[in-house]
Amino acid sequence: MNPSPRWLKDSPAAPARATPARQAEDATESRDPEKPLCCARCGHFITRERDRTTVNGRATHTRVNPSGFVFHFGCFARAEGALIVGPPTAEASWFPGFVWRYAMCAECKTHLGWSFHGESDFLGLVLDRLTTPS
Repeated sequence: MNPSPRWLKDSPAAPARATPARQAEDATESRDPEKPLCCARCGHFITRERDRTTVNGRATHTRVNPSGFVFHFGCFARAEGALIVGPPTAEASWFPGFVWRYAMCAECKTHLGWSFHGESDFLGLVLDRLTTPS
């Protein structure tokens, strides 16, 4: 049995559920396009809000890798503070026609996401691995 009536779910007054993915997205969203986004581990500058982009009509995606790990990531046109490593591969690519490489923090080498190359280039950065400066 559904605990919430349908009219409540569709109501604009119904609060959004605070899923971990939504919390990570909220934590990195800003109305200020110049707001920097930094590595949550070491604080190194990675990118800016203005560098967000859409891929397949969405600015964020949630995907599961072959090992079963779930990643919620935002799409960015560039990330100057990321270090792109490894050979390009199409294996298990979440975006058909794209190859990917790892995107790491250039300072502490924490895995931040992936750099995708294909029809266009973008980075998929795991949102809970980014933070805004305090």
